[in-house]
Amino acid sequence: MVCFTVRYCKLVDQFVGLLRKHYSSPDSGTKISIAYRSLTTDIITDYCFANSFNTLVDPNFSHPVVQQTRDGIKRMWIQVYFPFIVDVIRSLPEKFVLWLVPYFASFVDVKARFEQQIDSIIGDPDTLSTTEHETIYHNLLAPKDPQLRPSRTSLVHEAFLLVSAGSDTVGHACTVGTYFALQDHSISGRLAEELRKAWADEDIPMSFTALEKLPYLTAFAKEALRMSIGIIHPLPRIVGDETPHIGGSKIPAGTTVGMSQYFMHMNPEVFSDPYTFNPDRWLVEDTDEMMLHFVPFSKGPRQWYANTDLDNENVDQKVFSLGLNLAWCELYLILGNVFRRLDLCLVGENEEVDLKLGKVPDYFVPVWEKSEYEAFSLAVELNTSTVAKNSSEALQAPQAVRWQAYSRGPILRTFGMHKSFYLVDNHVADLMRFTPE
Repeated sequence: MVCFTVRYCKLVDQFVGLLRKHYSSPDSGTKISIAYRSLTTDIITDYCFANSFNTLVDPNFSHPVVQQTRDGIKRMWIQVYFPFIVDVIRSLPEKFVLWLVPYFASFVDVKARFEQQIDSIIGDPDTLSTTEHETIYHNLLAPKDPQLRPSRTSLVHEAFLLVSAGSDTVGHACTVGTYFALQDHSISGRLAEELRKAWADEDIPMSFTALEKLPYLTAFAKEALRMSIGIIHPLPRIVGDETPHIGGSKIPAGTTVGMSQYFMHMNPEVFSDPYTFNPDRWLVEDTDEMMLHFVPFSKGPRQWYANTDLDNENVDQKVFSLGLNLAWCELYLILGNVFRRLDLCLVGENEEVDLKLGKVPDYFVPVWEKSEYEAFSLAVELNTSTVAKNSSEALQAPQAVRWQAYSRGPILRTFGMHKSFYLVDNHVADLMRFTPE
């Protein structure tokens, strides 16, 4: 991660510079969610393709790729429940699709960009040697088993998946974490104090390896991931041969089951007062039980070893996301730089902001209808009298959430699965322990 830290500190510097230069008063606040996603989009596209989208060149954070990707998330549920629509759209002439659905224009542009790069590499594999650093294509086009080499179409799909997943999870976690920190000055104050002590001269970059050793910053990042919920939709898993008893019922081997991060992260038996943003919960001596239920990057098959409890070497955590280590590095660099080098304030009272977890619709990933809060950066030390006061009402949410058993054929077809789809009431943790290796 050393090369990553050096390379992408420059993008974080550019991001911090934009906020300082263009958003230094309440009249010039910016939507933080779009700003964060602009930064994470540039990082992931450069990292994966050595060809950044350069969305940060727009100081207004209004690059069409970022805007349309954000808006497109609200339509993801259509693909989940009606997967055949994707094939229908692909069969139609491109001009007709753009006339019918104008907002597809940015996706068509991005698709053309991916296709151009992929065609160039397939036509002349030697072009890979000219990239500034290794890309995903170095590995995808040279698998250990030549028969597993993906098709051109698959390469385009992988590129879209990496960009959307790589920009949304980290960007969303930073958005949620920053909001709660600015609502509670004890949190933002402790972050700033810890960072100032460890990072005396802000003009000298602090490395990822140094930032990850800061206990409160680590606790804050974990709580931001817990509260932001990377994917709210239940993800499918297949019960292995060692069939478990869950809630008094025996689940047959081969049954497809679904589980959601939401219910793992909001379980009051594991996380006390789960709807309250509280980094201190991660500073206790024993966090093993919380880490077992901490699944911002999912769990299960296709596991990738990583110890996400950076304070506890004894926690053996296996996770699904292949980009987990990259995401953690981004979180430390972004949050560390933002709370060390900027004095962010919420614009006005932000009364319309609604981050109530009980009101999150299932768009596959969480989308709050009124979450576009604005903030600006003070050029002087943070004056707590000028920023928004805590709003306890905005931090509350319904406490009673229960699982409901149901069967949904369209979801199963989306993932190529055809058996019954179960959600078992309040026993997802037991089920997780029986996921096949």
